[in-house]
Amino acid sequence: MLIKICGITTPEIASYAARNGAHFIGMILTPGFKRTVSLAKGKEIAQAAIANGAAPVAVFVSEMPEEVQRICDELGISTVQYYQPIILAPHLNRFYINNLDAPLRETRDFLLMESATPGSGQQIESSTFIRPERPFFLAGGLNPQNVNEMIRFYRPCGVDVSSGVEKEGKKRQDLILKFIQEVNCYE
Repeated sequence: MLIKICGITTPEIASYAARNGAHFIGMILTPGFKRTVSLAKGKEIAQAAIANGAAPVAVFVSEMPEEVQRICDELGISTVQYYQPIILAPHLNRFYINNLDAPLRETRDFLLMESATPGSGQQIESSTFIRPERPFFLAGGLNPQNVNEMIRFYRPCGVDVSSGVEKEGKKRQDLILKFIQEVNCYE
């Protein structure tokens, strides 16, 4: 089971999560959000993720494709989570959000299923969930207490957490570790 810890704001937390089993470390690079980091901090987070065995993921909401490519090249990031259905440079790997028809390239791109309000931390509504016919990541409302149940119910290939490993708006090492342990217990 693949694990993505998103909304990382420090290289220390990126290192910790990667060392303890996170496969992907997400950082928000679009200005104006609670967990947005500067490009300089994003570069530090990306380097910390890579040094500890995880792939950094640049999260964008509304930037133009050229800007996404420029930032990723500058930060040394090759994986993008983007909330718009636009075409990005082919050398960039991608997390597609709630797009059942996304043109996924095997082992390079991923489908990320979230609630109707992506990025809100709300759980997917099980009564309206359409199970993709291909592997997907599950996100939204996951935490150490419910991730096992959610994996059993939805059967994703990966999970993505952000606020579920925070206390008072800060990522917590103990919650990250517990989340990763709970995911690994499922396997």
